[in-house]
Amino acid sequence: GPLQVSGWERQLLKSAATMGAGASVPESEEAALSAGYTPEQIELYKNSQNLPAVAAVEPTEHGDEPDEPDMDDEPPELPPEFYEKQEQLKSVAGSLGADKFQLDDKTVSVKELVASPNKFHVLDARSNEEIQVSKIPNAHTRGSFDMHPEDFKDKPVVVYCTVGYIGGGCVRELINKGHENVNTLGDGALLGYTLYQTALGVDKPLVKPDGTPTNEVHTFTSDLALLAGEGMETTYFEDPTAELNLANRNIRRALHGWSDFWDEEDGAA
Repeated sequence: GPLQVSGWERQLLKSAATMGAGASVPESEEAALSAGYTPEQIELYKNSQNLPAVAAVEPTEHGDEPDEPDMDDEPPELPPEFYEKQEQLKSVAGSLGADKFQLDDKTVSVKELVASPNKFHVLDARSNEEIQVSKIPNAHTRGSFDMHPEDFKDKPVVVYCTVGYIGGGCVRELINKGHENVNTLGDGALLGYTLYQTALGVDKPLVKPDGTPTNEVHTFTSDLALLAGEGMETTYFEDPTAELNLANRNIRRALHGWSDFWDEEDGAA
């Protein structure tokens, strides 16, 4: 009969379809359809892994849509060290002042982004120097968003930076300008993403600007390099303090008049 897979393996199929991740997945299109994948997900996967095609499966007698993976299921493979590092990343973002952007209801988890990457437009709020090292697959720049915001209205936008502070400031700025469907990437943002993917066994979770998969990542500071995930090759600014100060000036300028909570001790990453 069809190969039975868990909700977590379904998430891996979605990830593999767009990121080239090696994953244990159904061995044929028929098995994938039986396991609950949508035709769109299967087509994406076939393009990268060459699943043998079969005739389309008729809808169920009740016309039900395939169930989405249970987002509350945690993969048993993740070690305790993963959760410890994830909490450290969240703590860094909080210590920098990310909570002041008031985005509790405007946050997408790393797990949700990995499970359903095509559900979102992804926006990279970092500097060009950082983006040249690597980015999340299919991520757009802030400049492309500002030039053609109408192209991003068909689905939610998820904004990320290194750990969540600069990205949070970007989301708050966009909301203040009237863009309602924007969210920040939680769980440590980019480094939370690489930490999560590498914990699943994905060797190259990011891509170069030309789309080439890579395990390289810009971590802003050398300290954060320790939290990027196993096997990640890291680089960082020679003078992160200067970059922190520049980022804070830009955030203060962008949010001028919205709130007076900024002070000289706020950081950025």
